[in-house]
Amino acid sequence: MRSPIYLAGAFLILAISFAAYFNVAVRVDAPSALSRFNQLIEQSAPKRAAVHGERALRLLAKEGQTVDELAPLMLRVADAQLERRRYERAASLVREALATKASNTLSRRERAQYEDKLAQASILSGDIETAVAIYASFLDLAGDDASRGHGEDSSEISAFYAERVGVAARYFTEALNHARPYEPASGTREEQLATAFNMASLGAFYAMRDDAAYAAAGLLSSAYLIRTKLLGPEHQDTVQLTLVLGPVYSGMGRLDDAEKLYLDAFHAQEQLKGANSPDLSLYIKLLTGIYEKQGRYTEAQALQEHMRNLFRDAFGAQRYAVNRERDRREDINRPVSQQFLLEANYAPGDLISAAEFSIPTAKSPNIDEMKLRLAGDSDADPREANLPARLAQLISLCRSESGERISLRSGYRSYATQKVLYANIGAKGTVTPPGMSEHQTGLAADINVDNRFMRPSDRAYQCFEENAYRFGFILSYPPGNDYLPGEDPYEPWHWRYVGVSTAQLYREAGPYQKPQEFLAALPCYQERAAKGVFPAIGEEDICLSGKPEIKVAASESDLLQPVEEDDRSARILNKTPAARSPR
Repeated sequence: MRSPIYLAGAFLILAISFAAYFNVAVRVDAPSALSRFNQLIEQSAPKRAAVHGERALRLLAKEGQTVDELAPLMLRVADAQLERRRYERAASLVREALATKASNTLSRRERAQYEDKLAQASILSGDIETAVAIYASFLDLAGDDASRGHGEDSSEISAFYAERVGVAARYFTEALNHARPYEPASGTREEQLATAFNMASLGAFYAMRDDAAYAAAGLLSSAYLIRTKLLGPEHQDTVQLTLVLGPVYSGMGRLDDAEKLYLDAFHAQEQLKGANSPDLSLYIKLLTGIYEKQGRYTEAQALQEHMRNLFRDAFGAQRYAVNRERDRREDINRPVSQQFLLEANYAPGDLISAAEFSIPTAKSPNIDEMKLRLAGDSDADPREANLPARLAQLISLCRSESGERISLRSGYRSYATQKVLYANIGAKGTVTPPGMSEHQTGLAADINVDNRFMRPSDRAYQCFEENAYRFGFILSYPPGNDYLPGEDPYEPWHWRYVGVSTAQLYREAGPYQKPQEFLAALPCYQERAAKGVFPAIGEEDICLSGKPEIKVAASESDLLQPVEEDDRSARILNKTPAARSPR
């Protein structure tokens, strides 16, 4: 018999021989290397597998396999390299594989998943340009789901695109220093401007989310720097970013940075439109808000006086002398929100097709949703001075200035229609519960730009922000509002007609970004403005100092969501003057 020592020695020799053979085989034999790669992947050891995957790729290529044939393996090896944190190599593999004809066999979702991995690897390896290009394309492909931040149907590819862009915020937050903007190290002028465009689109998307302020600041400040250097601070594309980046800075407490942005934008628009243009009022309003937050009341008051002089010269000294009973009687200035509900049987009596006034429509012009109230002025020619005529003029102006396709997406919606839409979409969409929607009044217009909801990054948005008040429109649901239920009540596409005089008064003397409070206290503002008495900066606005005396309530008992009594400082609009109560 063989001794145990002899058998153990023989076994050891065999093991060493096999290990040596295996080690040589996986290094020089492609099938062996590939087999080892697959084995380690199955064992959930991707970091160890990556080395063998790379070796298999080299050996198979040496044996004559084409890049098209290797593409599936390249994607798998890229996954392993991501786990290994070899981000630059992972990005290179994915980019090369997706460029092959073999990638055409991937489904849209599979391709999007690898493009997402390419973008993540690019960010982590410092290639910001590639990442923003991918995620900006995702944003376009997401369409309206990008405005919601998620999709109504998670199985839809558009919802997947929106979700992946949302997740990418944390990568941009880590990669970009919001206090020190990123600037491309290379690339042609056109390439750098394309990067700035992509950054602006993504930054505007993140600016609408409460949890992505730092990603928004990093992207938008970088886009602003690139455009300032290549186009100049006075270029409209540079100025447009002010309207998105400024509020982000203000929300982060970077008031000095916001002030500089608004000052540069004001001077740029002053050169373009003239020192006496009332269109400067938007930037005056923005600057006034910053000065007020900084406690610089004297400077803020001086700006307010300057705006009033502009408005007096442009619109007349007695512009608010007439208390517009008709507008209140016909609900043109009526507040509508979860604090101020509409009755279930409320319906306007002067609906008219938007197409009759040459308003481009996103849907069939024959349906109710493409109707608006006429709301004609009694003191002017109602065929020219009415809601649809003015919306048509505003769209025409902004289409000319922006070069973008602008259309009416949604106008009038009845209580019953709103109830059905909310039941189908609920909190996942951009539809509010019945009784809370301004669409029921026929005075609201959701605006499409290039066949999806208007976004803050659109040139058309800047045009609406600057000019809508001259046509009687205001932004109903600005950033930070609590007028609607849900996580994201900000709606940059939703514009409400309140009449030219009221819109001018809101711009000149109304509380910043508080349209519903302003409409609720409108008689007070009108009365004081007619006497030339405007709120002073740094002092309490007495028009907002009382509680609502009467609450407008929905009459239908099956309202989908109860509304709590609002204790904020606003009075409900009513037919008779309301007594003020101490706050």
